Amino acid sequence: MAKSPSDPEQLTRRWMRRFKVPGAVVGIVERGRRPILRGYGYRNREARLPATPRTMFGLASVTKSFTAMAILRLAEDGRLSVRDPIVRHLPEFATPERRASRRITIHHFLTHTSGLPPLPSIYYTTIRSTRDDPPYDPAVARKVGIDPEHVPIDTYEQILDYLRTTRYRLLGAPGRFFSYSNEGFGLLGAVIERVTGRSYESYVEEAVLRPAGMRSTSFDPGILFRQPEVTILYSPRRAGRRHGLVPSETWWGETCLRAAGGLRSNVDDLSRYLEIYLHAGKVDGERVLRPSSVAQMMRPYAGLEGGVSYGYGVEVRPDYHGTPLVFHSGGLPGVSSLFAVAPKRGVAAVILTNVEGGSVAVPLLAALNGRLGLPLRSSLFEPPEETTPPKSLAEYDGWFCSGEGIWVRSTDRGDHLRFDFRGIELTFRDLRFRPAGRDRFVTRIGGQTGQVRFERDARGRVWALFLGHRLLRRRSPADLRRARRGRLEW
Repeated sequence: MAKSPSDPEQLTRRWMRRFKVPGAVVGIVERGRRPILRGYGYRNREARLPATPRTMFGLASVTKSFTAMAILRLAEDGRLSVRDPIVRHLPEFATPERRASRRITIHHFLTHTSGLPPLPSIYYTTIRSTRDDPPYDPAVARKVGIDPEHVPIDTYEQILDYLRTTRYRLLGAPGRFFSYSNEGFGLLGAVIERVTGRSYESYVEEAVLRPAGMRSTSFDPGILFRQPEVTILYSPRRAGRRHGLVPSETWWGETCLRAAGGLRSNVDDLSRYLEIYLHAGKVDGERVLRPSSVAQMMRPYAGLEGGVSYGYGVEVRPDYHGTPLVFHSGGLPGVSSLFAVAPKRGVAAVILTNVEGGSVAVPLLAALNGRLGLPLRSSLFEPPEETTPPKSLAEYDGWFCSGEGIWVRSTDRGDHLRFDFRGIELTFRDLRFRPAGRDRFVTRIGGQTGQVRFERDARGRVWALFLGHRLLRRRSPADLRRARRGRLEW
């Protein structure tokens, strides 16, 4: 048996070999010390150009924490309240359930508790990019209910119209369920524009980026042509029986969802961003947020799994081996990002890579845990509880669907559930999930423990699967056929 790595550096290099990660940059920030920033591998594997702390990567959903900061800056100035109904600022906002729509607030968008289900719109807002992206397969998209010929959704007006006219049902009353929603966070950008009378991007630059001294970070895709170091993007693609990485220079453009995932940055800049959490809203003495606003971001509002909750644009584990931990990840084709902060211990870490997936939590936590005096492989999530397996798992049999292009079939295998995925980004087969508490199951993948849970309705019937931070409704095989024909109500 191979010996477990004894230091973060060794573990990171082994992780890169295992997951074939072309390039990564890790930053460690400790209160009162100079940041430690290290690059590994290549920003351009073919040209053998190294990844460095100045290399530009995508941030994907790490952007959400910047959007939350911008909202709270406006709240500090009295220009809005997180309890404001969305329709106060976006009167045209509506869902097919009009009465419930009027009760959805800024708080609900910030915490992914609006009730919006996972919808295909993430692909329609990026469709100009995905059409040119090598790993994207329109035939696969159509099979799981994504229309590859859909009209691009570019503007806030178009996404509002989409949410108003598309056939779907809310998951529940606002505040009832957590389900990750890029549409909700994207529309926070529209709220910021309506309140300020200026573009979302320019306000984030003024309120967060400029006072934090983040000179390279930007939403502008043109920055990728002006920076001296920009990564190539790598995405996995199956070729026959072999797996490989496809290089691409096509960056997915988020258009009207850029508030959910449109920033590009480097670890040099992000080491300054982490100071906001470590110094109660200040960077080099410059105030970005009030201490009360930083605390508001890091408060646990919506429970997830493994002792983790969602705050405002960040995830929160109130007790990470005796100290609070705040973190958020991001993923798009050619992008994996993650930061984590232990504010009471005065230490934070960040990692940016140029390939999606790959369990970036492994090297980031090795760096962070080493500073916290913990075993390097301590997990972001609490370990699952021991449990006696139920006599039968048959009630969990069936198809579960996300409008973001993922279908999963759960099959009773006696002592475990077998999960088989169909979709644009997930194609796993025969993942084995074992019982770990009522309606909860766990698996091991990529060196990490994955957890899922099933939701029951008022009559005790299983109606949804909580997977990947999304609630996936239970479906019938006929629904899969309806999705292929574009007739499914999401």
